[in-house]
Amino acid sequence: MLKFLLPACICIFPAWGYAKPQTLILKAQPITQSQRESLCTQLKISCEPDATWQLYHVPNDAKRHYLIAKLKLFELEKNAQRYQLRNDWDFSAYQPLSQTPHWTVDGPAEKEELLDQYGNFVRTDALHLYPVLFPINDTDYSIALIQRWDEMYSGGGMTEEVADFLQLKPQGHYQQIFQNIPFSVSRMIRACFSEQDYATSGEHCHDLEKLVLNIEYLQAQTWRMKYHYMRSLSPSSDQLPMNQRKSYILKSNKADAIQIPSAWTAY
Repeated sequence: MLKFLLPACICIFPAWGYAKPQTLILKAQPITQSQRESLCTQLKISCEPDATWQLYHVPNDAKRHYLIAKLKLFELEKNAQRYQLRNDWDFSAYQPLSQTPHWTVDGPAEKEELLDQYGNFVRTDALHLYPVLFPINDTDYSIALIQRWDEMYSGGGMTEEVADFLQLKPQGHYQQIFQNIPFSVSRMIRACFSEQDYATSGEHCHDLEKLVLNIEYLQAQTWRMKYHYMRSLSPSSDQLPMNQRKSYILKSNKADAIQIPSAWTAY
């Protein structure tokens, strides 16, 4: 799985004694075997060797921790070597009904495996939580629930991720605040097909594409979404290179709030 770190960029400006809330980029926290077993028992999560849950700490806050186990999020407070549960959210029943990929298939994916309009095999992975907390107002945070699409073909492939943002509320409640947000793209397409292509291009026989998102908190319920789309080409490619940026002000919960430029998805 190709991963790209997409932290929101929050700049803090002094203004009448007010500082904007900061994005919390959660950091993986190592734990002892006894702590692991204690957390498994307390939170009722799997302790099998192949269990993929992860404990995180909040930078600059020694007590505040979070644990992500599939689609469950636990907020913990650490005292001495013990963790006390403060809140938890279960997103297992959440359905991202409006999520639509832009680079892979047309329309929402309804099956685990399907073909796109070009006959390429496409696989939709399970949903997952992105380990970053994005401020939505002065006191509350949201988390991104991501759906990933993979497209595989001869000599290349791509990964696309789309996010819904869910505001975390007390007692395990949550509320959708933004939906169907393009989150990341990574694509590699074979460009060499003949002996001459390989002789000309050497090791650079693929076109590479990447979409990176940076999120800036502006004010309550309002973000600036800053996208950077890059396309670097093999010498054998017949496409055009691209290096473009585009920003959007996101303040309404509409499935079509972000309109990716058509030139970015054309190939």
